[in-house]
Amino acid sequence: MPFKFLPKLSAASLVLLSSLAIAGCSTSTNSTSATKPVVSASLTQRPSENIHNVRGNVTRSGEVYLLRGLANVFSRGMDTLGVKMVRSGLDARVFNHNAWRELADNIVARAKKKQVSYPIVIMGHSLGANASTKMATYLGKRGVKVQYVVQFDPTVTTFAGKNIDRVVNFYLPLEDNRNVTKRGPGFKGVIKNISVRGVRGITHTTVEKDAKFHSQVIQRTLGYTKKLRRKKS
Repeated sequence: MPFKFLPKLSAASLVLLSSLAIAGCSTSTNSTSATKPVVSASLTQRPSENIHNVRGNVTRSGEVYLLRGLANVFSRGMDTLGVKMVRSGLDARVFNHNAWRELADNIVARAKKKQVSYPIVIMGHSLGANASTKMATYLGKRGVKVQYVVQFDPTVTTFAGKNIDRVVNFYLPLEDNRNVTKRGPGFKGVIKNISVRGVRGITHTTVEKDAKFHSQVIQRTLGYTKKLRRKKS
């Protein structure tokens, strides 16, 4: 299973992520009340990473990484998106944005052993959106192809590097459009900066919760993946 090789967090990281997860739980108890808890596909996550258990069977290829923003409080739509993805057969996991480097290093290490399930898909909200292109570019520089990156309203200008195929940025323009995504060195893929200003109900804290956006990114992700063959018992 792809994620069973995840490394142990450092003590400092574990304390930080644990406190962030607790903060998120205490402030957003109703965000997924209509959704039954689901346990993620191939690995029981550490408590510091796991706000909502996600249970499902992985029936599609690929690894999907979803990155929350500040303190896990304002990015609960990423949890809901993760639930929907797992229920679609995808191996999707939700983390705080601060975990991006550890996740990337783990992918690089497994790629050398041919233990990665492709395609790699990374999505993030707010600070998680900032981190999503950092993570993808970091992987690309180390020879790992990233198929699809989705950003929900990053807070700064971000740059996509080589070995990234497609980046979509749903953003609310800041002054001088300083939160768009641009081509970085070696990037040869497609970037779509989609302004969602004026879309009813969309704010910085709701953009990652929008059901239509969820449907779009899930369908494209499914299109990139393949149905896994069942192992004969």
